[in-house]
Amino acid sequence: MSDRDDNLDASGEEETYTSRSRAAEVACTPRAEQARQALAQARRIVILTKFRFMGDTIVATPFFAQLRRHYPNADITLLAAPSVATALANCPHLDRIVPVDMQGRSRWRHGRELHDLLRKGDYQAGFLLNRSLHCAVTCWAAGLPVRIGYINEFRRPFLTVPIPYFFDRNEVDCHLDMLRALGLPARDSLPDLWMTEMEKERARQVLRDCGWDGSRPLIGLQPGANDAPIREWGAERYARVADALIEENGGQAVLMGGEEERAAALQTAQAMRRPPLDLVGKLPLREALAVIGQCDLWLGNDTGLLHAAVAQRVASVGMFGPNKVVRWGYDAPRHRSLVVMPPDPAQDDAAVRRCLDAISEESVLEAARAVLRQPREERTTEELLSLPEAVRTRPPYYAARLTAAQLVPARRR
Repeated sequence: MSDRDDNLDASGEEETYTSRSRAAEVACTPRAEQARQALAQARRIVILTKFRFMGDTIVATPFFAQLRRHYPNADITLLAAPSVATALANCPHLDRIVPVDMQGRSRWRHGRELHDLLRKGDYQAGFLLNRSLHCAVTCWAAGLPVRIGYINEFRRPFLTVPIPYFFDRNEVDCHLDMLRALGLPARDSLPDLWMTEMEKERARQVLRDCGWDGSRPLIGLQPGANDAPIREWGAERYARVADALIEENGGQAVLMGGEEERAAALQTAQAMRRPPLDLVGKLPLREALAVIGQCDLWLGNDTGLLHAAVAQRVASVGMFGPNKVVRWGYDAPRHRSLVVMPPDPAQDDAAVRRCLDAISEESVLEAARAVLRQPREERTTEELLSLPEAVRTRPPYYAARLTAAQLVPARRR
C-alpha cells in the first residue's frame, strides 16, 4: 500500500478526510485504553519533533499546552532542534527542552545519541510528532513503554498507539489527533511564542536604532526562503506591495530573514521607493523573533518566521505553493494564506513555481488590507482553554476541499 493510500480514504465525499472520527476509532481500542492508564501514572513524558525545522515545532505549541492541561503533574521534556530550544524559551508547558543537533552527524551517530538520551531520561511515554521511521525505531529500541505516533513510513510495528496522519489537514490539528486518539479532548488553536517584556523592549530599541520612531505601522517582510525556487514569491513583487501599503498608511518596512537570504532581501530593498530597515542576518534568533512581534503586518513566504508572526498574533499574509498550504497555512480573520491551485497535481518544482508566480500582487494587497482591518484580539492557547466550552470559538484554519489526486506533493517534509 502506498503512503498516500495509507493516509487517504478515496470515497470522494466532501467530508472524506475526517481525522477526528478516525482518532475516535483509535481511542476505542485496547491499545489506547492501556496508553491512557499508563499516562495517568507516568512521571516523565517525552515529546519528539523534527530536528531540522523551527516552524514545524512552533505549530506544535497548542499540543504542548493541552498535553500539560491533561497531565499537570508529569515532567514533560521536548527533544528538538537547537533553534527550537531558543525559540521556545519561556514555554510554560514544558519542564525542559533538550537540543538535539543533527548538523554534521551521520544517521547512525544521531540515532545512538538519541537512544542514549531516551534511555537516560527514564521516560514512561513518548509522543512522536515527527514522521521519521528512524525516530520510531530508536524510541522502540530505547524501551519507551508507550509510544504514540503517526503510522506512515512503515512505523506501525514500532508504535504502541499508531495514529493515522492526514496530508490534507492543518498540522496543528494533526498533532491534536494524538490526544483525541487517547480519548482526551483537544481544541484547535493558533501557535504561541513567549517573549518577555525585556525582550520586547530590546526589540523596540533595535528598531529605534535603525530609524523607526514607533509612530508608523511596521511592515515585516521576508522575501527569502530555503528552497527558493518553490518557496520564494518574488523579491520585486514584495517591494511593490510594500510600497503600495506604505503609501496608503505611511508605514515603514523592515526586512527579516537569515544571512543566506541576503540576496533576495537586497533585491527587495533596491526595488523599493523608500529604503526599508534591513535586519537580515543581523540579530540573534530571540531578538529577531521579538522584532517580528513588534510588526503590525507580516508578509512572507512559507517559512518558520511566518509561524513565528502568527504565534505572536501579528496580522499576516503568507504566500504558499499548492503542496504545502493545507498543512501549514492559516485562514483566520488576521491570517491569510494565498495560493493558486493548479488544474492538475503539482508533481514537480516547475509546476509549484508556476503556481507561486500566479499569485497576483493585487490579491496580496487585498489580503493585507483585510487583515489589518481586523482588531488584534486573538487569544493565546491558554486563554482559549480557560473559556467556558459554550463560548469557545475555533480558529478557521485553511481547509481547501481537495481530491485525493490533488494531494500528491512534489516534496514532503
